[in-house]
Amino acid sequence: MTAATSSTAPARLRLALVGLGNQGQEHLAAAAHCSGVEFVVGIDPSPRSHQAVLERYPDLEMRLLADLNELDPDEVDALVLALPHHCYESIWDQVLALRLPILKEKPLGRSYDEAFSLLHRAREAGCPVQTAIQRRHHPSYGLLKRSLASSGARVEEIHAHLHLGFANTTGGDESWRADRQASGGGALLDAGYHLVDLIHYLSGPFDLVSASLWCGDELVSERDIDDRAWLVGRSETCWIMLDSWRSGHPHPETGKPQKSEGVVLKTTRGIWQANREGLWHDGECLQSMSRDWQKAMVEQLDSFAHNIRHGRWHAASIWDQLPAMRLIDEAYRLAARY
Repeated sequence: MTAATSSTAPARLRLALVGLGNQGQEHLAAAAHCSGVEFVVGIDPSPRSHQAVLERYPDLEMRLLADLNELDPDEVDALVLALPHHCYESIWDQVLALRLPILKEKPLGRSYDEAFSLLHRAREAGCPVQTAIQRRHHPSYGLLKRSLASSGARVEEIHAHLHLGFANTTGGDESWRADRQASGGGALLDAGYHLVDLIHYLSGPFDLVSASLWCGDELVSERDIDDRAWLVGRSETCWIMLDSWRSGHPHPETGKPQKSEGVVLKTTRGIWQANREGLWHDGECLQSMSRDWQKAMVEQLDSFAHNIRHGRWHAASIWDQLPAMRLIDEAYRLAARY
């Protein structure tokens, strides 16, 4: 696979987007601000999704296809996959037959075994895989990591939470999320995956100590979809507490669930706190940020392009995914015993 070049800079890599739902459209919006990539093909069986893309991006020069079989691998340099969790297993061999680099939306799989299988088969086919996880690309969390490193602080405790702010159960086009076999899990696999990955990014891997998963006011069974998960973990130097919730604490005025996220780190050099709006140290705001995802999405796509051009598939953001899946699997098994 080669990309055309010019005397000034490499041409942008041509991408095919498989899945034109909400996640797919976030990639389309980000690509408009990328220096390294452009989407030239969109693939989705739904005519409604095609129409939504045409209406939202009227100037986008992108060929729309209904099936992956219609794609000519010579017209693109890489694939971005943004599909429901259960779709990947059935099309994975078809995807790998294209022999293209892959950026796949998280989670890597519905379970550790599926994630390992997908990655192993991709390696055998010679197709590099990168997982799309935005938080480690957001400016506030990147600044936190750099600040911790420059301060020389040793982390003693990490408290991380992600509350999605949803009031109702999933329905409509995402009703597959209510099916345990199709989704693989609930709040832990979706929102919790981001938190596990963020902690791996900030301080490295950790062991699970306890897991408490809930569906409403009841502890989950093996068949239930968890809407809240509390995890306690331990690394070599610190304790970790994670709170992943599909809902959120009620707003004091409206009573509606509030969307919220952030990390608080107790260290030998004080208390560090970060969310998508900024970074604080011992209560003092060091820098404010824009909470939207555009910059993180742009950086993620440009990073994908850089990895393709330079063959940098040993990056931590790729290899951290199997330990993350193993820990989440362990949490589901541990919670199911109670």
